[in-house]
Amino acid sequence: MTLFKRQVISLTVLVCSVVSAITAQQLYSSYSTLKYQHIITSQADINRALVILPQAFTKLNAPIVSENQEKKLSIIINQLFPKTNYSQISLTSTDAYQLVRQDNIIPTTHSPNWFQHLFKIPSHTEQRIIEHNDQSLGLLTITAQPILNYQQLWQISTHTVLANIIIAIISSLLVYFICSKNHATLARLTLRAKTIENLNQAPLSIPNESDLAIIVRAFNKICYQLDANFKNQADEAMKLRQQAYLDNISGLGNRSFFIHQLSSWLNESYKGGLGLIQTDLINECYQNEGFKKGDELVKTIATRLNEVLTFNDVTLARLSKDEFAILIPNISIEKLKICSKSLINVFNDLSTNTINDNVAIGLVFNENKSTPSQILTQLDNALTQAKIMPNESVAIIKDINNQITLGKQQWKALLEEAISEDLFIYKYQPATLSNGINYHYEVFTAIKKNNNYYSAGMFLGAIEDLKIGSWFDRHVIVAIINKLNADRTIGPFAINITNSCINDPSFIRWLDNLLQKNTLLSSRLFFEIQEISCIKHPDATGILCSIIRKYNFGFGIDNYGRNFQSLTYLKELQPNYVKIDYVYTHQLNDQTKSAVLSSICRTAHSLNIKVIATRVETETQLERLSELFVGGYQGFITEKQSQPA
Repeated sequence: MTLFKRQVISLTVLVCSVVSAITAQQLYSSYSTLKYQHIITSQADINRALVILPQAFTKLNAPIVSENQEKKLSIIINQLFPKTNYSQISLTSTDAYQLVRQDNIIPTTHSPNWFQHLFKIPSHTEQRIIEHNDQSLGLLTITAQPILNYQQLWQISTHTVLANIIIAIISSLLVYFICSKNHATLARLTLRAKTIENLNQAPLSIPNESDLAIIVRAFNKICYQLDANFKNQADEAMKLRQQAYLDNISGLGNRSFFIHQLSSWLNESYKGGLGLIQTDLINECYQNEGFKKGDELVKTIATRLNEVLTFNDVTLARLSKDEFAILIPNISIEKLKICSKSLINVFNDLSTNTINDNVAIGLVFNENKSTPSQILTQLDNALTQAKIMPNESVAIIKDINNQITLGKQQWKALLEEAISEDLFIYKYQPATLSNGINYHYEVFTAIKKNNNYYSAGMFLGAIEDLKIGSWFDRHVIVAIINKLNADRTIGPFAINITNSCINDPSFIRWLDNLLQKNTLLSSRLFFEIQEISCIKHPDATGILCSIIRKYNFGFGIDNYGRNFQSLTYLKELQPNYVKIDYVYTHQLNDQTKSAVLSSICRTAHSLNIKVIATRVETETQLERLSELFVGGYQGFITEKQSQPA
């Protein structure tokens, strides 16, 4: 219970207690007054009767009262004692002769029986001797009933209780209003505390209350320190990554980074293009113009290469003093050839000689499962061919051993057929938390047609190239949602969102409507977004994440830490989890790499974001990761776990 609620309830109880006490006192006072009112009234009536009845008795001219005389006495008695107040009236002579006796039926009171039992008022009987000239004439007996007392007490009680209830309600509302006004600063403080993880919020205004002002100042200072600490931590993680995987001069990845990215790519899809560039311009500049000019040339080349390679997930690295390497996943051979011309133009612009004299570019187009050493060997061969080919600076090696080679339009036709005829099959890999609970199952999609099997790595490039990611994602999302609706015991599932959907407004609107209709599945469905989308398209990614979060669905960031940009995007997006890039989850005995992994994991861990390591294969690897702020794992080691039906 909040302090505000507790204070409102306490003061409301106090007000109600005071009002109840006042009500009880008023009711008791009214009861005490009305309890004897019928007695006082009956005494006044009988005193009046003692004045009038002697005159009536003197007019009686016979010892035996006639019927007419009895009627006259009855009329006098009725005038003196109303039937509504007296249940019995008896008049007897001195010789005990019954002159008049009236037994009245008292009308039913308007007060309820429980009320009469609660406030008991007894009837009252009184006798008086009628005298005239010191001579006794008869005996008068009356019995008064408290009917009017009950009615008056009931009316007073209902009016009193109703008035006091209204007073209690109004007082309670005033208590709520006053408390809410007095607790406004505390409410702002509480709201800020709930969103304390959000970055760069304006400080709270200092209230007029001196005690709260001290708390608000301290809270603002803590928020400032948290923001500063997170930024420092993110900067530290970025610096450690740069030290381990960045070439200081060019600002590109180094050889180690490229090898890790190559291994990661070959495990994911293995379709795309690679390039190895060697130029004599750098050595000539160092020799002829010195180290400063040489470093400036390296930076210029790196900048120009980044400008011409505009692909979302391209990897660009400097392998040695005069060698650069390129990895472009999911690129077609046609685009790779076009890309080679742009690369040649970079060095043409920097040289006064012909391109053949100062640069060689070896390109490899791969569509088959390979190892890093095989790819690097092919790159070396392509670079050698580029050096010896006359009038050419580029050599392309295309993998001719691939069993399945489809062109762009063939892939499009196959995907259209798969969507229309539902040729997709799904496999599920569990992501398990450190406590052994399956956090979710990541969905891997493939196409099976006849006897041919097409994994996602084989057609994702075509999907991105043809800009049809929305088709594919919609079909997969609907299929998984239907599966979840059909069986409430399975899940949660995690679905990857293709990069091309991030900037598709129609897909965003479609997903918004779909999630709104399936909010009951919010705890059983996650979406995974590539880190490159968070960095290159922050606004569009933010809109997508806000829609997912609006309906309480979960989402995560895949390939976390792959890029060299700052990790502060985590503060803005607040994902439920991140999946560590494969670059960081192997070779954990290397102290430098372990330090980088620990740093980027700690950055996410400080925001209460779950950190899941991918491609975990051995128990030894799992034990080492558990020491580095990694709260979950996924990979070959989880394949033995049960799969959803």
